[in-house]
Amino acid sequence: MSYTALYRKYRPADFTEVAGQEHITQTFQNALKLDKLSHAYLFSGPRGTGKTSIAKIIAKAVNCEKAPTANPCNQCDICLGIQNNTIHDVIEIDAASNNGVDEIREIRDKVKYLPSQGRFKVYIIDEVHMLSMGAFNALLKTLEEPPKHVIFILATTEPHKIPATIHSRCQRFDFRGVSEKEITVRLEDIIEKESIQVEEDAIHLIASSVEGGMRDAVSLLDQALSYADGKITPEDVHAIRGSVQEKDLLMIAQALGEKNVVDALDHLDKLLAKGKEVRRFIDDFIMFYRDALMLLNMPGSSPKKIYQEEAYQTFLKTLQNDEIFFILDLLHETKNQMRFTTNPKIVIELLFMKWVSDQKQESLHLLKKQTDMETTISALKKTVESLQDQVDRVPAVSQSTSDRPFTENVELPKSDLREEEKVLVSPPKEAPFEEGSIIRKLKDNEQEKNASNTDIKPDPEPITKPVETEAKTTEKLAEKPAEKSPEKSHEIPAQFQTFVDRFFHKKYDTYDIRFVEDILNTGDREVRIDMVKKWYDIERFATGESLKYAKLITEGQLVATNGVMIIITYESPSTCNRLMKPEVHDPLVNLLTDYYGRPIKFVALPTDLWEHVSDEFVKKFRMKKSPDEWIELTPIHHPKLKSIPGSVETYSDTINETEKEAIELFGESVVKVK
Repeated sequence: MSYTALYRKYRPADFTEVAGQEHITQTFQNALKLDKLSHAYLFSGPRGTGKTSIAKIIAKAVNCEKAPTANPCNQCDICLGIQNNTIHDVIEIDAASNNGVDEIREIRDKVKYLPSQGRFKVYIIDEVHMLSMGAFNALLKTLEEPPKHVIFILATTEPHKIPATIHSRCQRFDFRGVSEKEITVRLEDIIEKESIQVEEDAIHLIASSVEGGMRDAVSLLDQALSYADGKITPEDVHAIRGSVQEKDLLMIAQALGEKNVVDALDHLDKLLAKGKEVRRFIDDFIMFYRDALMLLNMPGSSPKKIYQEEAYQTFLKTLQNDEIFFILDLLHETKNQMRFTTNPKIVIELLFMKWVSDQKQESLHLLKKQTDMETTISALKKTVESLQDQVDRVPAVSQSTSDRPFTENVELPKSDLREEEKVLVSPPKEAPFEEGSIIRKLKDNEQEKNASNTDIKPDPEPITKPVETEAKTTEKLAEKPAEKSPEKSHEIPAQFQTFVDRFFHKKYDTYDIRFVEDILNTGDREVRIDMVKKWYDIERFATGESLKYAKLITEGQLVATNGVMIIITYESPSTCNRLMKPEVHDPLVNLLTDYYGRPIKFVALPTDLWEHVSDEFVKKFRMKKSPDEWIELTPIHHPKLKSIPGSVETYSDTINETEKEAIELFGESVVKVK
């Protein structure tokens, strides 16, 4: 054959032509120059990164007529003979097909003979991990103490399969994948020498698609040159690789962004009809959104022309980091699911449905709301700190603006402050500093003033009056009996007042199926979504003693509600029993009532029990004969749930399941619960 493949034609002839392995080439150049080569080397790394090429360069360098030299001359007879495979002193062995004991014994027998032309015999054993254990054992002694004229170079892509006894007898060099930039430079050099017409995007596409393999990149360029009709374009490279073009991915992404699943599936069907693979489509889609994330945070980070077009820039403005992270999680989850299915297209269709579902919108809305809330809190803190600084400076301003005589320590009474200063004296309700601190400070200053200047009459309305009034008001409120009815504690919206009047007078058992029936028959999905959005902010709302209850309640999931009655699920039944005890249940009810601004009742159920109850409700709901039909459910029976009296607490109710099992096994006399 007259044609030579590009990867063979442009195989590195010396260390300067090797791409991306400077840590290895520099080491060997120094060793060759000083004539300090070892007797055995182990090269490990991905395919196509230069392991065999460097081995042949070493073979030429040690046998070159100009040795010792850092690089072979590639002009003498020995260098040219090794490059053309006509020198028998360099023996290349494919261990994948010569992996038996007999082949290694043959090497052991011939290794003692001197080289015929050069100074060294070099054995290059490729894919050495394919040797059998017997072959490795036969090689051990020869590898450890070969004749002075022999060098062994072992190459492998799976070094973990090589016995430790072989590792210990070799110097190991780990080859890394070649970077896209280094591949691009090497490809441009070949393109220039071969006078190939190729678009810049096509070069970058080739470099980014070979996963660090230099040989794969040159082979793909050679294949694209054969496929293309003249100039190589990105479309030609996509056609050869079976990958999806960015413009097709953009059309699908835009359709999903507009919740148009029909158009997205139509585009997908057209791609599959062209022979594109579903798994390759997922990989390309992941890279598409990875590029979008990079461009969104680092504009100009990608050289691809399509990312500079107006359509893509418009699409990019509709994205946010949280949304891209959510989409990438969906894509990676789908990629994992494809390993266990025989029809991956169905998984893609389900992905598109989930992509535009309300679940995604709820998650993104919750993330956005949390981010906005953190920003707002940060701004409010700065505002409050600024107001506090201004309030602290109010007495000094008062002294400088007063026309009345005073001594050095006298300050004006509150009545002489300007209107804007009076506003500053009253701290905002949400201020982080201690309530009433400014009032007490002014009161102390007032007393000092009266002590030092008796000529100044006290203010007819002393500064302590509001405080005394506030204290009296508090005492009066404390004397009033507590409101028994929860309905009167808050101004309840009309949509919830009906449920309060209807259900709050009913008496329920600890785990009463009637409580669950009342919620499911009157539940409101929109109300649940609104309450779930605020669910994890309970910990921010709680203070002091109620904080520990807030952390306890947010460990569960709010799964159903009608606005005033809720169902919370937990994995552990013992946790549910704990939450339903009066000493825990009552503070939680008070916390939820204060937080949501309306009376709240709840029941805690194990997750497995909730799944059973909800499945039963859905089945009966579908069989309803009329919209007003009330659905009744099977009573709750769970071996680990315990009905708890309203105020009576027994010893067995206060210990957990593990302690109970220990008592049953060893007896109460042995087990001591602390």
